[in-house]
Amino acid sequence: MTHGMIRGEIRFLIHSLYCLFCLTLIFLPLGCGLSDHGREDPVMIIGSKHLSCDALKKEMEFIGGGMPVPVKHARGIKTRLIEQIIDYYLVIEYGKQNNISISENEFQRNLNEIKREYSEDAFRKVLLQGYVDSALWEHRLRNQLLVGKVIKLVLEKIAPPSYEEIKIYFQKNRNEFRSPEMLRFRQIVCKSKKEAETLRDRIYAGEDMGKLAKKYSIAPEAEAHGEVGWVARGHLDESMEDALFSLQSGKISPIIKTSFGYHLFEVMSRRPAGVKGLPEVIHEIEALLIRQKHEVFYKKWLEKLRSDFKVAVNQDMLNKLVLS
Repeated sequence: MTHGMIRGEIRFLIHSLYCLFCLTLIFLPLGCGLSDHGREDPVMIIGSKHLSCDALKKEMEFIGGGMPVPVKHARGIKTRLIEQIIDYYLVIEYGKQNNISISENEFQRNLNEIKREYSEDAFRKVLLQGYVDSALWEHRLRNQLLVGKVIKLVLEKIAPPSYEEIKIYFQKNRNEFRSPEMLRFRQIVCKSKKEAETLRDRIYAGEDMGKLAKKYSIAPEAEAHGEVGWVARGHLDESMEDALFSLQSGKISPIIKTSFGYHLFEVMSRRPAGVKGLPEVIHEIEALLIRQKHEVFYKKWLEKLRSDFKVAVNQDMLNKLVLS
């Protein structure tokens, strides 16, 4: 397993957790008020985190962004959301317990990366649209960065799949790696048949098709000397596909008219249909297996966190929160 592959899978899982947490919901309170450390009883306790109805409502409004939730899906979404919020804060609690934190340098670096995508005015407008002041937004960003860091550190402990594991998966799942017939070709596309005929004659006379494609073709790949790259059977316009897959490699096609113009084709190389070899798919299988290992470990790890930290939900208070 390469370091780049591991980092890619870690980013995938961190992004997955963030997406699960950021479900688009809004909760409206019925019968509960609130702040995180207000006078009311908490609706949820997750380790040292106490959430009152109002604190939970504010979190939901921030996450939801005003998106409506269909009534028929409200109960299921609400249940899944609560589970994800619990998981989110459990990860934060684990980080605190294990002295994992976000340094000021880490925070500023990530903050600058985000702000780089916006002008100052645009960034302020984004915050205003979410009804969030900058201090609260930065607090939430710190938590999200902490969650990402904790998960990264936890998952780094998992051993990558061995070559033998990869080989066994390949042998058991060969059909997943079947590939259709493919070919690599170049083309010249002209606006008129007369121009295509002139260029065809010049190619027959010995001029280089790639150079002519670069100079005269109106297709996007003209700069690449007309080279389109590898294309699988079934992915082209029917008239183009019939001409290309019946053409011998190295030969110039007749002029083919399509909705794009008048084409001259040259097939440069072919790949027959069949099953890819292990060397071709080893990185794909490696990524799949490490993702599976991460998902299994992550699920068990979260279950353990629920036994390591106090988790309490006031169901009566939760029942008074309805999705809108």
